[in-house]
Formats: sequence, structure tokens, C-alpha cells
Amino acid sequence: MERRWEELEIDCLVNVFERLEIQDLTLGVPFVCKSWYQASLHPHCWKSLNLGSLNFGPYSPFVEKFKLWYHIDCFSFTGFLKFAINRSHKSVIDLLLPRSCTLANLIYLSNECPCLKILGLPFLLLEEENISLPTFDGDEVKNLVPGLVAKWKDLERLHIKETPCYFKEILHEISRHCKSFVGLKKSGYIDREEALAIVNCLPKLKYLKVTCAYMPRKNFLMILKGCKELEELVVKDCCGFKVDEEILKLTSHIKIFEYEDVRVELDDWFYEAGRRLALQC
Repeated sequence: MERRWEELEIDCLVNVFERLEIQDLTLGVPFVCKSWYQASLHPHCWKSLNLGSLNFGPYSPFVEKFKLWYHIDCFSFTGFLKFAINRSHKSVIDLLLPRSCTLANLIYLSNECPCLKILGLPFLLLEEENISLPTFDGDEVKNLVPGLVAKWKDLERLHIKETPCYFKEILHEISRHCKSFVGLKKSGYIDREEALAIVNCLPKLKYLKVTCAYMPRKNFLMILKGCKELEELVVKDCCGFKVDEEILKLTSHIKIFEYEDVRVELDDWFYEAGRRLALQC
């Protein structure tokens, strides 16, 4: 006799559900049947939270559906964040934050996600939720954020869009406190100081991905010459240099070197790509 999904052992269901996106985990799985609901509460299902993929705008389809199905009148990103983190029981290892994240949210996460290994930060942190004006990375943010990141001793990878003013400070704290750190994903303008910070703070970097960025050739060469242990390098949709013989020689030892749409000059396509990226931050 064929076995039905709802009759599977909890461990089997958890093994499947922990691979789902958070939208499915909150709006789909729990409402199928009681056994699926119970399985969805397991902390392993909440170890990887890609919150950056969701639209938390006040009238977005996700927010409206969440309010309807959970019978709530008011929705806030802070409330949803605590909802997800509480279900993880401090087991989150992969966390990508959306543009609606506030400084207070990040402080909360630094205490509630001690096992974090992968962190994706938005370009700007909001001063308060549900306002359109960010802090523009004021002194409070610049002084606090690097210290918060340093609390994640097991951090291995950082994804960061554009270049907040605390970028160099974050790398410095990572070099001091995050001994397992191996990977950086970056977009936006990479100037000389930022390239120098990558080289000085992360000389043993293994994985580097640069997308939709303007990086002058000399800065790219600085990174290649300073980060000699790179195993994977991906450069996509970038301006400021072209991949020539010198760069190919410097990258010849890297196991995986991928490049696509790399050009010397800025053009209309790059500005449009940058605009789309900014809307996602």
C-alpha cells in the first residue's frame, strides 16, 4: 500500500522542509496537516533564513497573506523576525537580511544567533521600522555594527551590497574575531581603501565574488596580489578593467575563475544594473 506524505516520520519531513524557502515554510507547509505543522516547528527547518528574498512592504502579497492566515491585524518586520528566530531556537547558521532591517534588529540578532556562519547585510540600516529615510550610516551605526559582526565567532562568509561606511571596520573586526572566515561577496564601488582593507584584513580569503561593481584595474590587481590563497573568484557585471593576459596570469593558480560582462568603461547598462541593485538593498 502506498504511504501518504502526512504519514511520514517527523525526521523525514524535517529533512525535506529544511530545504524550503521561508515563504513556503510559513505560508504553505504548516497549513497542510497537523503532522506537517509539527514538523515545520523543528529548529532545523529554521537554520537558513533568506529574508532578503521577501517583500516586507505593508501591502505586499506576502504580508497580506501572512496577516490573513495567522489572524493578525498589524504586521511588522521586527515581529516576523522574532517569530522566525524563536522557532530556530538559536540554531540559525545562514541569514540574509532585507532592506527593512533596523539597527535594533541587528543588535537582537547578534544575541539570538550565536552559531551564524553566513551573513548578508543590507546597504543601509533603518533607524526605525516603517520609515523611508535610513540613518545614512551615521556615527551610531558605524560604531556599533562592526562590533556586532565580531560577536559571530563562527562567521565564514559575508554578503554585503554597495559599500557602507563601516565596511573597513567590519573587515578589521572579522580579522580579529572570526578565525573561520573564508568568503566575501561584494557589489558597488570598490576604491583603493576598500581593496587595501580586503588585502590587509583578509589575506587568507578563499572565496570572493564581485558583482555589479566599479573597480579600477589597479584595485583589482591589488586584491589579486594580496589574496594569494583564493580558490574561487567570480567577477560579473563589473566595470573598471578588462581581463587581459596579466590578470589571467595572476589568476592562473585559482581553481575557479569566472568572469562575465567585464568592461573598462562605465555605460548606461551599468547604471541601470546599479539602480536595480540599489532597489534590492
